[in-house]
Amino acid sequence: MRRRTVLAGVATFALPLAGCLGGSETPGGDAATRTDGGDTMDETEDAGRPAPTVRAASLSAVDACPEARVRADDDAVVCRGCVRGKNGCTVAVLDGATYDAAADELRVVVATEEDREAGAMCTQAIVRLGYEVTVAFDDGLPGTVILVESDVDGSREVVTASL
Repeated sequence: MRRRTVLAGVATFALPLAGCLGGSETPGGDAATRTDGGDTMDETEDAGRPAPTVRAASLSAVDACPEARVRADDDAVVCRGCVRGKNGCTVAVLDGATYDAAADELRVVVATEEDREAGAMCTQAIVRLGYEVTVAFDDGLPGTVILVESDVDGSREVVTASL
């Protein structure tokens, strides 16, 4: 029975990596050749534009516990969702908002932590904590956003969105 669990875990882990292990379609991976009306021209990934850069990132609590989603808003990416805390003193925190220019990917991680005064008592019940994360950018937005929630249920990617 444990063999099935191990094999299922290995298959689940290896499946997302399957596309990453193949060769690049274009030599060097950076340049592609495109033909428009008989003219051949070389293009680079950035096409002369600077890569987007993170200007600011913030998390604010929301009363409701919305379904996880990602949207673009002018020069910012907005992520909404809900994490579960282990007790009444738990709060949602922004654990990371990192942009990988090579992959054109923003990874947002929302976690939980205890925010308790010394000697304070906390309710001993699972709490649902709604949040909204705003990541402001200069020079455009990322192509892909991955939203990760890390709470009492573990860490998991809840949304992968293309902008």
